[in-house]
Amino acid sequence: MRQVIGYVMLAVLLGLTGCSKDEEYGNAVTLTETSVELYAVVNCSSTITITATDKWTASCDAKWLTFSPSSGEAGTHTITLSTTATNRTKATRTAQLAISTGDSRKVVAVRQRDEYAIFDQDEITVGAAGETLDNLSFVTNLTPDDLQLYVSRSVDEWVEFVSSTRALTRTEYALKTNALRVKPNTEKSAREGAFIITMANKDGNPLGLDTLWIRQEGRPSDYRSSDYSADGQVTQLSSHTVGKGIPIVLMGDAFVDTEVADGTYMKVMNQAMENLFSEEPVKSLREYFDVFAVTVVSSQGTPGSDYETALSTVPHIGDTGVDADEEKVLEYVKRVEGIDRNITLTVVVLNSNLYKGVTFLYAFTNYAIAFCPVIDYLESETFREVLVHEAIGHGLTKLADEYVNSQYGSATEQDITILKDRHERLGWMLNVDSEQDPDKVLWHRFLTDRRYDSEQLGVYEGGNNFFKGVFRSSEKSMMNDNRSPFNAPSRQAIYNRVMKLALGQEPTYEEFTAFDQAHQPAVWDYSTLTRQGGVRDVRMPLAPPRLIARPQ
Repeated sequence: MRQVIGYVMLAVLLGLTGCSKDEEYGNAVTLTETSVELYAVVNCSSTITITATDKWTASCDAKWLTFSPSSGEAGTHTITLSTTATNRTKATRTAQLAISTGDSRKVVAVRQRDEYAIFDQDEITVGAAGETLDNLSFVTNLTPDDLQLYVSRSVDEWVEFVSSTRALTRTEYALKTNALRVKPNTEKSAREGAFIITMANKDGNPLGLDTLWIRQEGRPSDYRSSDYSADGQVTQLSSHTVGKGIPIVLMGDAFVDTEVADGTYMKVMNQAMENLFSEEPVKSLREYFDVFAVTVVSSQGTPGSDYETALSTVPHIGDTGVDADEEKVLEYVKRVEGIDRNITLTVVVLNSNLYKGVTFLYAFTNYAIAFCPVIDYLESETFREVLVHEAIGHGLTKLADEYVNSQYGSATEQDITILKDRHERLGWMLNVDSEQDPDKVLWHRFLTDRRYDSEQLGVYEGGNNFFKGVFRSSEKSMMNDNRSPFNAPSRQAIYNRVMKLALGQEPTYEEFTAFDQAHQPAVWDYSTLTRQGGVRDVRMPLAPPRLIARPQ
């Protein structure tokens, strides 16, 4: 059953709008809508447009609702409202968004619907030999005719799925599928994907209600390397021509001796290097870097706890994290002579096609280790995107994630204190802020710089995984959806980091913008905030960076 999953993710973002009498205390604010209806799922969004004759502020006490921007000057503004959690109360819930200016106040009534469907489990793991699963079961307050079970494209090729049947209880439906068969995995790499329960939204498009992840282990191999003569060899792939040279050290894990001998290993290293320099501003700063590849020969060719690999990488099940022997990684970094390890970006590429990615950051130093498998296949766009997100975004520049995670909720006072400390003491996470005043936020100069009007920069609530209390500068970006360019504040942080490490300089805003205007990212559609067309497979959010509170 091949289904178009891309529409599911788009549909989750759609909201419903309606009209009802608003609560009016003056005429200084006018609204295009006085009521908004949102679906029960997390991250469901809708917008309203307001016109104010003076400075205005917005407020709402509901924990399940966030909105951005929360204030502004006189004029016409669009406010985006988003749900921070799936409504599992089994009842519709309501909130009020108050828009105030001076003594005037208007209220928007917000309603989150109550439809739900929830799998009995979050993930399934199946062995390489395959097996038959009795069913996939879930509970819902919708009828079977209202629901459809989609499978991601990656799963559709190796799972035979049969249509659903139902069983009725007193208060809700308990639904389950007929048996489904997971085919044997003849490849050495594990594979994974998702089942998604959907309902139709008002436009008839699928709206995702819940996701069940399935992972199948790869085919075990008895092969073990016998030739370790190339292990530890260093190859310089690129040399700096300006400044002191910022070192990047590439290495792989779970590559056996035959993959080194036949050129596969170095082919992967070279593709990883090209991926790293594929986005602005690093694309135009390549002359400041030295890139090395260290050959790492593993005993077995599959990462995981059941296999013996040189760096002991273990992809997580249920999230995109990776565990590894970081001390062993450092031993291979030390094979590269004459580099400053305190400013070294290390990239470990796993010999796997799984969707994983995580970065280890070390306190008080610029040293970092970014982990990323060869996702899907060597030339895939997803491999490139995740590698840039992890290595350039997190590893080199210490940028924060700009997406949100329902498990994090609102940032606490302690969370805000930690964020400010990393801003002031380390110069990290400069792409997010706890300040929401457009005149005081870290990127305030961009907001009044007309050269950046097309990027639709602002103060959007949600970032560093938190729904509330942390703000970002754009709706989408490389640090949010991985598919968009770095936004202007992130590009500035990258440029400034490179200038500091390579030249010992602290660029001014004018120096950065002069460079940036001459090296703009590839043209992309700011109305949709993505450069990628076509169907995209379902992916889970990338794991947040892992902070190791000691110098390396």
